[in-house]
Amino acid sequence: QVLRLTRELLNQSTQPTQTPTQLGDLLYAGLNSIKRRSLIFIVSDFISEPGWERPLHLLNQRHEIVAVRLWDPAEQEIPDVGVMVVEDAETGEQIYVDTSHPEFRQNYEALVQQREAALNQTLKRASVDSYNISTAANLLNSVLQMIALRKKRRRL
Repeated sequence: QVLRLTRELLNQSTQPTQTPTQLGDLLYAGLNSIKRRSLIFIVSDFISEPGWERPLHLLNQRHEIVAVRLWDPAEQEIPDVGVMVVEDAETGEQIYVDTSHPEFRQNYEALVQQREAALNQTLKRASVDSYNISTAANLLNSVLQMIALRKKRRRL
């Protein structure tokens, strides 16, 4: 059984099963279709192909944008479970990683921090209000907290 499972894992196709998220296309569609000044909530993990920064800025010039970033705490730190197969949910690409290797863990943490910093900088540069909601948190409490923060920011 172990040999059969190993053979199946090795023979699986590594071709992408889906295309990556194109957030830029969605933002351009909003820019072209929403004519009246509006309050637009963008709810996303903001993991996308590059190129969405400019349409976000353009959309924010005409409308009021609120970026609600959903994030999963499990994506912030990889557990130390040894060798495992990791699959990209959007492309289907699979790789073997050794999660117990200290250098791998450090590199992963550095990449997560770089992605966070780049996202925060992009949203700030576009002058977009942004809120983070964890998938581990109570959704109702998170939304109420977001509303309270938004009221507080609008008064200032």
